[in-house]
Amino acid sequence: MTNNSNNLKFEKYDDPEIKRFTHMNNGEAWQGLLTREQYADREQYLSESGIAQKNHDPLAKKLYPEGYEWFGIKFFALKDTSLPTTSKTSQIVSSCETLNRLGYCTTSGSKGKIELCLNVCIGGVFTEKKFRGQGYAKVMIESLNKYYDDLRSTPGAPDFIKNLVITLYSEVGDYYTQFGYHTLHVPLHNITHVDELYQEYCEGIDSATGRFLGFEDYEDLVNLQDEEFKKDLLRTNGANKDSFIFMVKPDIEIFKWFQYRDIFIQERTDNGTTQPPFGFELDDRSHIIWHHNWNDNKLVITKIYISENQKMRSEVILKQLFAKAINEARRTHLDILQFWDFEIPLNEFPQLQATLKKVCDDDELYAQNGSISAVRPPPGYNKDTIIWEKNTKFCWF
Repeated sequence: MTNNSNNLKFEKYDDPEIKRFTHMNNGEAWQGLLTREQYADREQYLSESGIAQKNHDPLAKKLYPEGYEWFGIKFFALKDTSLPTTSKTSQIVSSCETLNRLGYCTTSGSKGKIELCLNVCIGGVFTEKKFRGQGYAKVMIESLNKYYDDLRSTPGAPDFIKNLVITLYSEVGDYYTQFGYHTLHVPLHNITHVDELYQEYCEGIDSATGRFLGFEDYEDLVNLQDEEFKKDLLRTNGANKDSFIFMVKPDIEIFKWFQYRDIFIQERTDNGTTQPPFGFELDDRSHIIWHHNWNDNKLVITKIYISENQKMRSEVILKQLFAKAINEARRTHLDILQFWDFEIPLNEFPQLQATLKKVCDDDELYAQNGSISAVRPPPGYNKDTIIWEKNTKFCWF
C-alpha cells in the first residue's frame, strides 16, 4: 500500500499532548530499561533542559537577537488527512525532532575566518508499525529538508542561519543517503577488559590529584574546549580551504543534557539515588567528562581535553584520566568503557593502541557504531567538500 501525497500534511507542533503521544509511540524503540511511561516522562524532562530550551535563554536572545528562536528542540509530524479525525493525534503517521545548536564553521568564501552556523540535528524519526512500508518517513524527511532549506534561504536571514547544516545519527544504515545525506562511519571502542586496561595502561595507579566534576561546576573547562575547537577548525581549514568545515560549539548545556539522562535513568533502575560525578579535572586543567549509560552497562567518555602545556606528555595525562574513568566504571558497576575514535584517535596514542590490541578482542577494539552519523552538505558543497570536525559522542542526539 502507498500513500496519496495529496493527503499528507507536514507540521511543526508544540502541543504537549502530541509530544506525549509521539514519545509513547517511539518508546517502543528507545525505552531501554524504562517503562513506556517513564520513557515518555524522560523525553519531556529532556525537552525542558537548557540546551533544548536555548531559544528561551536570555543570554541567547541578547547575543543573537535575530535568529535565537531557532535554537533548541523542535517537533515535527506528518499527518495523513485521509485517516479519520477522532483526536489530535489520530492522523499522525510519522514524527521526528530536531535539536538546533550553535556551531562554528569555515566556508570556501570565509578566507580562514571562523563563522557561526546553525547545526540542525535530526532525531526521534519514528513511524508506527501499522503505517510502515507506505513511504511516510520518506515524505517526512523530504519535507523536513525543504523546511530548513527554506529557512536557510530566507531573505535577510542572519549569517548563522545562512550557514545552516543538517546532521543526524542513523540506526538504519545508509537509509538517509537517498535524501542527500553523506554517511560518516566513526568507529567505537568498547572496552570490556577494563581491569586489564587499568593494570597494563594505567600501571594500576590512580594517584593524580584534582577534583571530580559536579552537575554544572565546570563551565570554565568548556571554555577551554571552545578555544581548542576553534584552533583545530582553523588548522583543518588551512588544508581544506574550499570545503565547508563545521563543528558544534561547546556548551555546558550539552553536557548537562547527557547528565539529565544519566540521573533520570539512574533513579529509576535501582542504580542508587546519589548523584555521581560526571568527570574529573587534573591540577593542570586537563579533564575528562563521562556519561553513565545505564541502559547499555557502559561508561561513555564524552570529552577528553589535554591542556596545551601538556601536549608533549599527552599519553601520560591520558593514562591519569583513564584511571579516573575506569575506577568510576568500577564504582558504579558498569562493565564497559566506551569512546568514539574521533574523541581519542588511537593512532595519536600509540601506547594506548598497543595495550588495547593486547587486551581487547578485535570486534570490541573497532566496533560498528550503531548510531551512524550523517550530514547533508549545504548548497554549493558535496560529500567531498564537507568536513564534520569533532564528530564524537559530545554532539550526539
